[in-house]
Amino acid sequence: MKKIEIFGLKITEDISPEIDLPELIVRAAKSQAGGIVDGDVVVITSKIVSKVEGQLHNLKNVKPSPKARRLSRIYKTPPEVMELYLRAGEIRAVIPIKKLADKYRHLFEKYVADREAAQKVINEHPYLFLIDVDGRLLTWGGIDFSNSPPGYCTSIPKDPDKSARRIRARIRELTGMDVAVIISDTEWKLDKFGTIDIALGSSGIMPVSRKFAGKDLYGKPKFGGVDDLTDLSAAAANLVIGQTDEALPIAIIRGLKYERSEQGVRDAAYPTNELRKVTILLAREYFKFKLLSKIA
Repeated sequence: MKKIEIFGLKITEDISPEIDLPELIVRAAKSQAGGIVDGDVVVITSKIVSKVEGQLHNLKNVKPSPKARRLSRIYKTPPEVMELYLRAGEIRAVIPIKKLADKYRHLFEKYVADREAAQKVINEHPYLFLIDVDGRLLTWGGIDFSNSPPGYCTSIPKDPDKSARRIRARIRELTGMDVAVIISDTEWKLDKFGTIDIALGSSGIMPVSRKFAGKDLYGKPKFGGVDDLTDLSAAAANLVIGQTDEALPIAIIRGLKYERSEQGVRDAAYPTNELRKVTILLAREYFKFKLLSKIA
């Protein structure tokens, strides 16, 4: 029987740069998951990695640029927050969340925990900015206010793959076990209502399974077989990590069969300059199809 287990690790300590995060993980795993086992996949939310690495921002210390001030007035966003968006990367798209929420209120209200609180959140964040952060398209550029003190927010680790390698090496030093480490973050889905956790960085696991054109049950080569294992692991871990006050920022996936690798998430990402070219190519093919379908 094939079985995969997922253990959520509850953390009660305040996370700060003084914390030895790998040691904290090893200690929590010992008391809550029978210790670290060789081959475990350790999934860590980016927020606690950010806090350990000093990526916690006090908005009082953020000086908005003139550009940020102008855009903040247009998009009803605090200038300090707009400044952080601009620093995060290049804004690729702006989605009017408040307008969509008003237009499709029946859909939004179907999933809210508290209508009044939901309206307050939407009023505070009337627009969703899709930002290119070093080749990763992230909502609000990874700037996150949840589970941080009022007036504070976190940004994603500067190099998530490097952070994952460092944590993995330290866990091996402490336990002698070789594990995979994935740093996860939550992203809004653009094709349907809801969020899903994705991998920002990884170490010790081949990010994508190398089975393209492998044979199916009938011996035919399959157009597929390239599962994004890091994203799938991040999404699976979120089933125990949660999104609000669970205090379970780390999960251990045990029993997953994967190819060990020194590659990271960045190795599986499209280069930013190539992504632009592909976007242009897709747009051209789409308009060509629309034109041909009218005259066919």
